[in-house]
Amino acid sequence: MKHLLLGLLMLTPWANAYDMVVTEEQIQTTLNQRLPFARQSQFMTLTIERADIDLQGQGNRVGMANDFILTTTVGLQSRGTITAEGDVRFDDAEDSFYIDNPQVIDVDIEGIPPMYRNSVIKLAQQTLAPAISGQPVYTLTDDGEQKLAKMLLKEMTISEDEVVLVFSPF
Repeated sequence: MKHLLLGLLMLTPWANAYDMVVTEEQIQTTLNQRLPFARQSQFMTLTIERADIDLQGQGNRVGMANDFILTTTVGLQSRGTITAEGDVRFDDAEDSFYIDNPQVIDVDIEGIPPMYRNSVIKLAQQTLAPAISGQPVYTLTDDGEQKLAKMLLKEMTISEDEVVLVFSPF
């Protein structure tokens, strides 16, 4: 009985819901630590150098603007931006955020003839998907309140510049 009372007293500070905020900047920083990421096709190599994350707030979606370099086999280089979207998912087992189903929406590239645009979009999709899918873009730490809280996730809400996680012991 003494141990039960002690256990209840220890849980009292966490008896109420606890909110944790993960910012757009934190997710973006973690993602950019994995870059650059490159993919080669028969005639060109596309290298993603940097990603800007834009949490969209509705439907747990995220937008991405990714800077890239396109290098042809003959040594010509062009710079551009990939615009993409994906779904934000929190995995309880791994205590991590993921971006699922990244889809390239548009490619803005300098100096490439319009007839090669579809090939660049296809290569961009082939480069972006493995760089992002299945790899966490942010993981909760194991310190202090996060260690207890991450085991009790009840709700995730995405706003325009942050992800709010609601934890509750019940």
